[in-house]
Amino acid sequence: MSPDIGLCDLPMKISVVTVCYNSVNVIEETINSVLEQTYGNVEYIIIDGGSTDGTVDIIKKYADRLAYWISERDKGIYDAMNKGIAVATGDYINFMNAGDFFAHYSIISDICSNINGDTDIAFGDTFFKFKTRCLLRKPLSLSAMSTKSPFCHQSTFIKSTFHKAHLFDISYRIVADYDFFYNSYFNWNAKFQYISTGVAVYDCAEGVSTDNLRSSLLEKFRVWGIDRNWIKQLPWRISLLRSVVSHKLKKHLSAEIVISIKKFIDSTRSHVK
Repeated sequence: MSPDIGLCDLPMKISVVTVCYNSVNVIEETINSVLEQTYGNVEYIIIDGGSTDGTVDIIKKYADRLAYWISERDKGIYDAMNKGIAVATGDYINFMNAGDFFAHYSIISDICSNINGDTDIAFGDTFFKFKTRCLLRKPLSLSAMSTKSPFCHQSTFIKSTFHKAHLFDISYRIVADYDFFYNSYFNWNAKFQYISTGVAVYDCAEGVSTDNLRSSLLEKFRVWGIDRNWIKQLPWRISLLRSVVSHKLKKHLSAEIVISIKKFIDSTRSHVK
């Protein structure tokens, strides 16, 4: 390195981590959305959970373009994500898991052009992909963090030093990412930055099962510290019943009607400025 060039002159490195398991039908689209980014300093890491369906064969096709990859059994998705954090050497980490992909090929370049150096967690907009249509959703106001994640995890870029100091709590099966963002906002003094651009396309065509709705709420009770307080849980349990009924009704509606409903609900919420 020339003595006239300091570390601050080097372009920011972005680590993109893809976690996958038996994702043979969707992994290649995700891989290509990362490898075809126009930004020149991307470190791509794939953590596979020991797939047996041909996913590993696809990963091997791109092995020479990956900074790191491994295929082995893990203790769940958040354990796999922690493995990715451990080996990441970039300035910021993005998780683009199998089935999801960047909205376009200059996204990382756009993020790096706009992110502030003291930002711990940068986040943008997300395209929610249904079977026939996509819906662009802007993040909610950060005040919504008390009950839900205001943004989509795939549309975030998290400072590596911050993430390495605060790994995902693998005792959670579903909401460890929400637990991370919740504590980052309320307890760890993280600096958040909103960047107004559509970052990721999140595949939600299959929806969320009612079992996952129940399980995630029970885990959230622990995040909120009310897992032993039935009085404080009661309003949320009633809300869950409404959500389960709504979830079952939506299965009988067309995608266009569901998206219209979601747009209306979204319009009633407070979004980040």
